[in-house]
Amino acid sequence: MPSPSSPPEAPIMGRPAVSDVEHGLHGRHFTVRFEPGQRLPPHRNPARVVITAVEGGGDITIAGHGMRCLPRGTVVQLDPDVEHSVVAGEHGLELLVQLIANCCEHC
Repeated sequence: MPSPSSPPEAPIMGRPAVSDVEHGLHGRHFTVRFEPGQRLPPHRNPARVVITAVEGGGDITIAGHGMRCLPRGTVVQLDPDVEHSVVAGEHGLELLVQLIANCCEHC
């Protein structure tokens, strides 16, 4: 039996929907909504990233750490420039993503 975060057989093409983008003094945040099985390919962000799974579930693959489940309520923090990818499970996935501005060259 597939795990609760297993995507359907034929993933949806195209990027997930991004909305609610807000810019602030210390970075920006936005909502990313995935349809069931939809993927976000491997990518990097120059800022620190905090990802919160708000609805649904899926998996995140983090370079050097492998894949981990993203059930609702999970929070993942990534250092700047860490490659990661996301795939939504059978019920889709909604993430709140916060990109936190680096305060200095060491962040």
